[in-house]
Amino acid sequence: MTTTVKKPKASAKRKIISRVALSLVGLLVAGALVFVAIPSPVDPVKWIAPTAPDFEAEGPWQQNDKLSSAQLVTDAPHFPEFITFDKEGQLYTGDSDGKIYKVPFDAQGNPGQAEVFADTQGTPNGMMFDADGNLIVTDVQKGLLKVSPAGEVELLADSVDGEPIYLANELDIAKDGTVYFSDTSNYGKVSFKEMAENKPHGRLLKYDPATKQTSVLLDGLYFANGIALSADEDYVLVAESYHYQMTRYWLAGEKQGTADIFAENMAGFPDNVTRDAQGNFWVGIFTTRLAFADQMHSSPWLAGLMAKVPQALLNGASAPVKHGLVAKYSPQGELLESWHDPEGTLYGITTAVNHNGYLYIGTAPGGSEGVYRVPLSQ
Repeated sequence: MTTTVKKPKASAKRKIISRVALSLVGLLVAGALVFVAIPSPVDPVKWIAPTAPDFEAEGPWQQNDKLSSAQLVTDAPHFPEFITFDKEGQLYTGDSDGKIYKVPFDAQGNPGQAEVFADTQGTPNGMMFDADGNLIVTDVQKGLLKVSPAGEVELLADSVDGEPIYLANELDIAKDGTVYFSDTSNYGKVSFKEMAENKPHGRLLKYDPATKQTSVLLDGLYFANGIALSADEDYVLVAESYHYQMTRYWLAGEKQGTADIFAENMAGFPDNVTRDAQGNFWVGIFTTRLAFADQMHSSPWLAGLMAKVPQALLNGASAPVKHGLVAKYSPQGELLESWHDPEGTLYGITTAVNHNGYLYIGTAPGGSEGVYRVPLSQ
C-alpha cells in the first residue's frame, strides 16, 4: 500500500516562516531589554566637547600633505610608541612586545639595520637618556625603569605614596636628573569604559634620582599621556588625550605648584609631546576627533550604554582615523602649524621628534607600522 505525503501548501509555509521570524524578533527585543536593564559598569559624567577645528578653514589646522611623503626608517619595531636619540645620533625606540631597538645611521644620514638593544619584558613607551648615558624608560607594565649602556634593566619605581604606578606612559628628564612622567590611568590599561565614564584618573609624577623617591605633582587628569619640559624648565606639559588638551604644571616662578591649560580644543587625541631646539613643542595626534565619542559625552545615558558593550566589539569603532596628524606649538601655547597625511598612509601617530633636519614619526597599535621620517624643509 502506497501512502502519499501531501506537501504543505504555500500558505502553511508562510505561517511557519512568520512564526519563526516573530520568535527571532521576540528574542532580539528581549535581549535588547535585558541589555538596557543591566547596570552600566561606569557612572558617566556629561561633557559638551568643543566643536572640532575645521581642516578646510584657513589657519594652522588647515589640511596639507606634509606627512604624505614619509620615508620608512625601519619596520623592525612594529609600533614605536616613542623615539629618542643618543649622543652619537643613534635612534632608540620600543615595541609593544617589550623589545627596545637601536638604529644607527651612516655618515650620509641613511639608517642602518635595527638591532635589539634591550628587553624590558613589558611594554616600553617613553624613553630618554640621562646624563650618565642610561636610558630611562616608562614601561606600561613595569613602571619606571633604567637601562644601562649594556642593556641591563633595573626597576626605579613601581609605586607612589603606597599605591601602584598603574600605567607609566611618557617622560622627560630635567638637567638635574629629575624625571617627570605620566601615570595615565588607574584603570591600568587603555579602556573604552574610561572614555565613556569621562572622569579623570591620570597623574603627573616626579622621580628624584638623589633620594630615589617618587611623588605626585598633579592628579585628576583625563588620560595623562605625553610629557615635555619647557626649555627653561619652569613648567612641564602633560597631554590629556580624552579632553583634547595639554595642561601646564608650573615648576618655578609666581605660579609654582599650580596648573593651567596650555592648549585646548585640539583636532584630535594628543599623545606624546617633544621639544625642539627652538623650544617649540611637537605633538603626535593619535587620531583625529571621533564624532561618536563627542556625541556620547553629551549623553551620560548613551555613554553608560556603550560602556556595557564588550571592548572587543568596540575596537573597530574606536580605531584611529586614517589621517596622519602632528601639531606644533610655541612655548606660549600658540598653535604654529599642523602636518597632515590626509590619505592615511601614515596614521595612528604617537610621536614626532625634530632631529637633524627630519621629523621622525612613531606610531602605536592600530596605526601604521614602523618608524618614519619626513624632511623638515617643506
